[in-house]
Amino acid sequence: MLKASSLLYAIYICVVISILTGILIYIFTVNKTFYARQSVKEQLIDRCDSCINYALASKNSETDTNDFKLFDDGIQCQLKIERWGMYEKLMGKAFFKYDTIHKSYLLGETVERNNKALYMCDFGEELKIAGSTTIIGDVRLPKRRYKAVNVLGNQYEHNPKIKGNITVSSQELPKIKPLDVMMPESFIEKHISTYKNDREIFNAFNKPTLVLYLDESSVIQHKTIKGNVIILSEKTIVISSTATLEDVIIKAPKVIIEKEVKATVQIYAEQEVEVESDVTLMYPSSIVINKSRKEIEKKINIGENVEIYGAVIMNGQSFQERQNNHITVGKETVVYGDVYCNGIMELKGTIIGTLFAHKIQSQTQSSKYADLILNGTINAHKLPKNFVRLPLVINPNNNSRFEQIKNIQ
Repeated sequence: MLKASSLLYAIYICVVISILTGILIYIFTVNKTFYARQSVKEQLIDRCDSCINYALASKNSETDTNDFKLFDDGIQCQLKIERWGMYEKLMGKAFFKYDTIHKSYLLGETVERNNKALYMCDFGEELKIAGSTTIIGDVRLPKRRYKAVNVLGNQYEHNPKIKGNITVSSQELPKIKPLDVMMPESFIEKHISTYKNDREIFNAFNKPTLVLYLDESSVIQHKTIKGNVIILSEKTIVISSTATLEDVIIKAPKVIIEKEVKATVQIYAEQEVEVESDVTLMYPSSIVINKSRKEIEKKINIGENVEIYGAVIMNGQSFQERQNNHITVGKETVVYGDVYCNGIMELKGTIIGTLFAHKIQSQTQSSKYADLILNGTINAHKLPKNFVRLPLVINPNNNSRFEQIKNIQ
């Protein structure tokens, strides 16, 4: 006959075995669920990538929204393409039941590789080059072409030269695509005072765009602003070197970028952009003045030792307006991409890419010279092969394609 203590001991052993068995079953179930969800997540990532590649291959409109299935396995894709300043943003997601993967990219346009270095409008005068001026790539010049000249006694000091095919230009620059900032379909509006105590403002691209209003003549300083953000002001905006900007758009009548700023930003100004020395605008950035104001001088002044990866654009409608448009690229400054000046261009630095210029001039301490490049460099061959340019010049052959510039959060 069993003692009572032995029976309790047996019950205790059974309880322990039951608990251990339950724990093992729970661990097995959790692991099975984890691996199943991990497998679904991996499939969603692959499917989202496939949908994005499909959209890039078939894209033919400025704004697209698509819902579709690539395979009959229950996984759905949703894609949306919108303008984001001078570029476009592609927002994709793949979802299955309660699992969703989001991916967003900035897009640029690639065209058939060309070596166009310079397009200068023909107003009856030849292009003059002096000093260390070097132009490498195909050029379109006035009928009178070009000649090396003596300015400040340095005609032969550095042997100014053009290396490339030369053809005749016209009195008009190639037409470019619309430059206006297009407001997204979905956005929320806030004043920067809402984030007075916040050092970082981040808005993901899978959320409605944050439109951030600044006070008159505001300084952006001691803040990090990233993502799906448009910054607006009715007066001057000053960007301090203490600010960090990434992928945002800034729109104001005048924008000043102070010394040593390092940012990725698209700037839309109505009248003036001042870029001080030692600034780096990382890829993909752009500076644009497109506002039609005939009676007001508009200018983009880029200081010395600046690097810009993207584009610099000054547009104008009438001949009179173009006479009041000015772009200056300072010494030791390098612009990677396109510079489009439907006005008067002064090049003291370097353009790795293409320059489109209505007129060209150079100014020294004592004189101003029309149709002259002094100590400037344009090199179309040096632009990296994987550099995706912005969709700027209208392409009549429609042989362009869109590619991913960068992954955006």
